[in-house]
Amino acid sequence: MSVHKTMDHSGYIARTKTMSLASLRYVIGDANAAIEAMPNGPNVGYYTDEVHYCCMEIARRRRTK
Repeated sequence: MSVHKTMDHSGYIARTKTMSLASLRYVIGDANAAIEAMPNGPNVGYYTDEVHYCCMEIARRRRTK
């Protein structure tokens, strides 16, 4: 069993569209905490993608208000 998480990029982007703003912010904070705790860990790329996609969704919502 691998400890590496794999990102379904298009699926995750679609999922962010259904998340509340509070959930998006929670994921960003949680993922940033994981990155800070293990900056050279095997899943840092996954957590970075999570932060990026959640931030993209927040920005999209601001533009479409």
